[in-house]
Amino acid sequence: MAKLTAIVCVQNQEALLDACLRKLSFCDEVVVVADRCTDRSQEIARRHGAVVIDGIFPLESQRKLAGVEAASSQWILEVEPDELVDAAVAWEIRAAIQMRPVGDWYDLPIDNYVGETLVRNGWAGALGARRGARLFKRGLKAWEPRRLNAPYVLAGAPGGALKGAIRRVVGRDVGGLMERLNRLTGLAAEDLADDGRARGLTSSLLAAAATFLTGYVVRGGFREGRLGFLVAGLSAMFPVLSQMRAVEVIEARKAAVAAEETRAVPPRNVVGLGR
Repeated sequence: MAKLTAIVCVQNQEALLDACLRKLSFCDEVVVVADRCTDRSQEIARRHGAVVIDGIFPLESQRKLAGVEAASSQWILEVEPDELVDAAVAWEIRAAIQMRPVGDWYDLPIDNYVGETLVRNGWAGALGARRGARLFKRGLKAWEPRRLNAPYVLAGAPGGALKGAIRRVVGRDVGGLMERLNRLTGLAAEDLADDGRARGLTSSLLAAAATFLTGYVVRGGFREGRLGFLVAGLSAMFPVLSQMRAVEVIEARKAAVAAEETRAVPPRNVVGLGR
């Protein structure tokens, strides 16, 4: 019997974690990686019988790797704390790994919800993914060092995509969606600052226009009514806000270095004064 470990990485997300973990009872093991949590996330995870890895993991890639290293199963299922794996999807996942798996990893579709409303179309950029390689054999997935949406590489043979979709609540309402945008652009800004990739306003606006057209027209956001327009618009704002915040991060880092250098310079003794 193939064993399955679910990995959930959290940072002060106790409001989401309980519902997420209740949906993972079909797994043989659950590992929760708690990154600098100061809320009740660890307590909630232990109450559900999860293995808890508590530490400082600034990068998403570090959190994912810590979870994989702590897992004892052959198969790994990645789940975010704002996601729910319904019973039909759980059955399909177990069937995929038990009944002569045709691959070493599988794509899982993701249904993005705003409150109770499913928004299938209009997502572009980093605001809401529509699928991802979430089910894979241990040791076959590696992530690049990033804070947000870390790119990854996969070894082994692909098994295709499952039919059932993970349910992701990207925001409890429009306000929650705005909070998500604020949190994610902050992480993206740190990544951009690390790479020194902060661009000018003109290039950011061009990227925003392309993102909006992709989401609203190419990916059918217009079919979703006002929510489709909002999703495409917020997705378009993502590159602009990320770039503007990256400039702030770079300037703040330079100011911190200058202040540190000033403190490090020893005071001079001026000879001959006061006589």
